[in-house]
Amino acid sequence: MNMDEAIQKAFPLLAVPVSGAIPPAQNNGMRYLVANTGLWREINLPWIRICHPMAEALCPLPYGPLEDAVEFRCGAIPQSVIREFVRDAKAAMPLETAGVFLWNEQTGQWRYQSRYARSASGAHIDYDEVSPRDGEHIVVDVHSHGRHAAFFSHEDDKDDAGAMKVCLVLGNLDKDRPTSEMRLCMAGQVVRPAYLNGQGELGVCA
Repeated sequence: MNMDEAIQKAFPLLAVPVSGAIPPAQNNGMRYLVANTGLWREINLPWIRICHPMAEALCPLPYGPLEDAVEFRCGAIPQSVIREFVRDAKAAMPLETAGVFLWNEQTGQWRYQSRYARSASGAHIDYDEVSPRDGEHIVVDVHSHGRHAAFFSHEDDKDDAGAMKVCLVLGNLDKDRPTSEMRLCMAGQVVRPAYLNGQGELGVCA
């Protein structure tokens, strides 16, 4: 198999039909789609399917249409899992802390796992990454900002550049109402701002 064949196998390129639907992806991974509006990217993982535009065409192309789609397949995050992180974040204050929300595709269960901090301050944390168990996926990357407001720093942007996950930062933990920011990152692109609703369901902003 030459390099071109390997790339096409790893990242298929399909033209969107004018009539009918595109065939569903057979495997987890990424493929590119050429629609009437330009180049799109579809990512299929056990916990999410997303289809979003990558490059707009300079003029209409002779292919079918596509629409933005984000489908979370992992169900709601239990409040107990979220509370574990909030507890750790408040306990670590004024230092930063970090962890992950993991979802098991075999059991449908969620769990929180803190990251071991090699060093931490009120503005930075250096940690060891979590190793998921069999069937688990890191869905939400979480860290805190202690007494500082929640925001995504340039360091966060570098850390998230190649990731496929939801990122959550919690700040102002010394206040009655902490601040938070969330975003969906997919392989080199911040796709959308994200949120958790009252039932613990993940979503993205329009």
